Amino acid sequence: MRFSTSLLVPVFAALALAAPNVRTISQNHGTIVEPTSGLVPTTDGSLPFSYQDSNWCEGGYTPISVWLLDYAPTTANLNATGQFTNADYFFGSFLIANFGLPPLSGSQSPPTSLTLPNLSQYAAGSSLYIAVVETANTCPPGNVPAQYGLTSTEITTA
Repeated sequence: MRFSTSLLVPVFAALALAAPNVRTISQNHGTIVEPTSGLVPTTDGSLPFSYQDSNWCEGGYTPISVWLLDYAPTTANLNATGQFTNADYFFGSFLIANFGLPPLSGSQSPPTSLTLPNLSQYAAGSSLYIAVVETANTCPPGNVPAQYGLTSTEITTA
């Protein structure tokens, strides 16, 4: 029996073109150490921040993004590139160096505190969420779409 590859070429081409639009969610994620749940921001609008990545793919560096949301986030809220399209505020993208590696030139390590935007639009006692999206883009066997893990903690407005 002779097998023709001419039928498979269009199938593989279609899969290759579709791959960048795939949003792969991982149940793996790190832990927000600070702020702790229920924390009320200080009057200067700053929060302590510390994130322990899980580095589930054992990469040398772990990209994270940090967000402020007025709803409890789920992975369904992430778009195909692991971002929130309806966030209240974006603190930035950061790169965690693992295994004692030095920070990469031109990258930012996560800050030790976050400066909140003006929260006067929220009623006192409102719940807001600090969300961290951890991206794994070096998972074996390689050439797989980025995987996104999500964790969050609730803070309360004063």
